[in-house]
Amino acid sequence: MPVRPMDDVTAALRKMYEEFPYPPNGTPEQRVAWDARLLLSYGERRPPSKGRLTALDAGCGRGAGTLGAATLQPDVAFVGADMNGVALKEATQAASARGLKNVRFQEVDLTTLEGLDVPSGGFDVIFSSGVVHHMPDPAAGLAKLRGALAPHGMVQLMVYGRHGRAPLYRLAHALDLLIPRAAPLRDRLMVGQQLARTVPVDAIGAGPWGDVAKLDDVEFVDRYLNVNETSYDIPGLFGLLEAAGLRFLRWTEPTHWSLEPLLGRGPLRDLAARLPPREQFALVDQLAWRPKLELVACHVENGPRPLPVDGAALAKGTLAVSPEVSFRTDVRCTATGHRIEHLSIELRRGTRIPVAAGPLATAVLVIKELTGPVPAEQLVRALQAQGVGREPALATLLELVRAEVLYTP
Repeated sequence: MPVRPMDDVTAALRKMYEEFPYPPNGTPEQRVAWDARLLLSYGERRPPSKGRLTALDAGCGRGAGTLGAATLQPDVAFVGADMNGVALKEATQAASARGLKNVRFQEVDLTTLEGLDVPSGGFDVIFSSGVVHHMPDPAAGLAKLRGALAPHGMVQLMVYGRHGRAPLYRLAHALDLLIPRAAPLRDRLMVGQQLARTVPVDAIGAGPWGDVAKLDDVEFVDRYLNVNETSYDIPGLFGLLEAAGLRFLRWTEPTHWSLEPLLGRGPLRDLAARLPPREQFALVDQLAWRPKLELVACHVENGPRPLPVDGAALAKGTLAVSPEVSFRTDVRCTATGHRIEHLSIELRRGTRIPVAAGPLATAVLVIKELTGPVPAEQLVRALQAQGVGREPALATLLELVRAEVLYTP
């Protein structure tokens, strides 16, 4: 069957990205929420017990995220798909240089997915970061990706937030007044950089960016000169998911969408608590800079996996340490040996949380040595060997699950 010709918008995007391949460099990145097993643990439907997990990076560019994920997850088969042959050539060479055998790259028009090698039953995980919103019809493009997703699969999605990017759009619109969009891209780049370096910090310097005058050419083009993009508020985001046949499962970083850090625990927070969840998210979107809307979605027939309700339920399962967690211990050398003075946890590169002495500290010292999933009962016995009673051990492990330090694969 002949391949359909690329539409004009997609062709213009390919031309732009082949001239300015994104991201600015293809150095492998360890990205939040790019661990396949952790993502799958969010869903009620579990993947088949046999077979290698498969993951698609839809719009991989130079492969920074794909290469980073493939390096850290050697037992997962990754496919990086993009329309940019220049970027894919770099990514393929980088994978070969690093000896990665679990990743390959394909040139694919993501608006059609024609020619994409979809595994039998669909991909277990699809990553799409900063891509769907550039498509001529984002809902149709996202629906195509949903069609390549396994019934139990997860989509890790990022699209632009309209309110959070408002200052950015002011600069982009000002630039359109100075030099038309039909002008050569490099001419627009030159004018845009002059504008960013000349205008004093005012409306275009507000918001979450303070680096506009320091951006390299690739980042400036992607951010301010992109030939096509759609951004979303909260109602628009949920409308996009529903039009694509997907269900919102959770935010990548739930704390970014909590009202408590913004409103505290006083009467305003009580007033906001009466709102439905979507309206609470919309309120956060109005009160804070959220230029990226990052979330996990799934098929509408799937849903969130319930957490264990108590220690007895937890004890029947398997636990693993979240790959989003890092531990820090400050150790002092004394005449009688080593003494741990400070212990803390960091989740998803957020604020470090100090851990006080007691069962929780004991549990953290035990679990930070884990290298894979283990029966919960094994952890209970390890804590009991350290002098923690069975019920406090189960309660502590349950606390760590609810805090997303531990998860159930």
